[in-house]
Amino acid sequence: MSNGSSPISKSERVFEIDAVRGFALLGILMMNIMSFAGPTLEEQFTMEQSDIYTGQWNELSLYFINTFATSNFYTMFSFLFGLGFYIFLSRAEKRQNNVPYLLFLKRMLILLVIGLMHAVLIWYGDILTVYAAAGVLLLVFYRFKPVVNLAAAAAILGVSTIFILLLSMMSLLFSNSSAGSPGGFDPGFNMTEVLTGGSYADIVNLNLSVFSIMISSNITIIPLVLAMFLIGLYVGQKGIFQNLDAHKKLISRTAIIGLGAGIPIKLVLGYGLTYMMDDMMWQVLTLLAYSAGGPLMSLGYVALFIIIAKKVTGLTKLLQPVGQMALTNYIMQSILMTVVIYGFNIFNTIEAVWFIPVVVVVFTVQVIYSHIWMKFFRFGPLEWIWRSLTYSKTMPIKRIEHR
Repeated sequence: MSNGSSPISKSERVFEIDAVRGFALLGILMMNIMSFAGPTLEEQFTMEQSDIYTGQWNELSLYFINTFATSNFYTMFSFLFGLGFYIFLSRAEKRQNNVPYLLFLKRMLILLVIGLMHAVLIWYGDILTVYAAAGVLLLVFYRFKPVVNLAAAAAILGVSTIFILLLSMMSLLFSNSSAGSPGGFDPGFNMTEVLTGGSYADIVNLNLSVFSIMISSNITIIPLVLAMFLIGLYVGQKGIFQNLDAHKKLISRTAIIGLGAGIPIKLVLGYGLTYMMDDMMWQVLTLLAYSAGGPLMSLGYVALFIIIAKKVTGLTKLLQPVGQMALTNYIMQSILMTVVIYGFNIFNTIEAVWFIPVVVVVFTVQVIYSHIWMKFFRFGPLEWIWRSLTYSKTMPIKRIEHR
């Protein structure tokens, strides 16, 4: 029998959740490769565009990524985080006969430290710090009824969407009454110069500069992340993943509504993100990719994945090890991409048409590595460190074969 200071056992795992998490990692890499390979973030300030993003085929590749990946997968991870939050606390509560809030706060503090180390020492585009901050807010909602949490999520997303639409209308009026579109400005760093000719110390300084700028935008993302957390919490409270067969109609409806509404929205917003970011109104309007398009697409993706996984039995088996060590694989993506791109001095030289093939190759390596690692170990390397620090004891990591 497990006690309150133990992680969940293999028999308690819901493998479909791990598999969806593995699928989300593919999408995360698909979205992040634009920033790994080129000065995407810098260009949001300078209003210039690198040659690697221009040209018909490069732009089509970006349009595909902006439509089917951008904002869709960090929201999926947020949903899975909320679901995992419920599983973690509810199982620990049963073992301890109380809610282990302090244990979860400790878990979030460790995640925050990992995220800060990732952002500063490896790559500035970290999302773990946002999850850690928003994760603490989840504790407020744990005791609320499922319908309350779902209503709170809908309210956050609805208010955000209305606010963005109003801002878009205002920006349209402003752009019509002004002499021209706003020009860019110097953000105070040159990514290409640093990442092709700088030392590691220069890269760390760049990461610090960019991450400090991103903190302000991350604060605005926290409500949207929290909304997806709450949807995941709702799904956990309703026990949907514990009995998928009993919720087939709900899953089918979620796939139809999520993708049916999400794809048209993201086709429009993907066009804006790819072709129209020099227009003030489109700059604001594309924020709907995060408040409306992303949540719809992410829930539609999850539901469709479950439907396909039930028919293609090998899909869960293929991706489950990847998702079981999701933290390790997330950080590994940053390490692999930065070592290859910075190390071989190819930043801002790989054209966007190659982004999708590169993602497929890197993710294939991660699938193979994850299967090999999980054959011999119970946790991924970073998962083991995270668990051991959370429970203040060294967790056994090697698999014990019963003979």
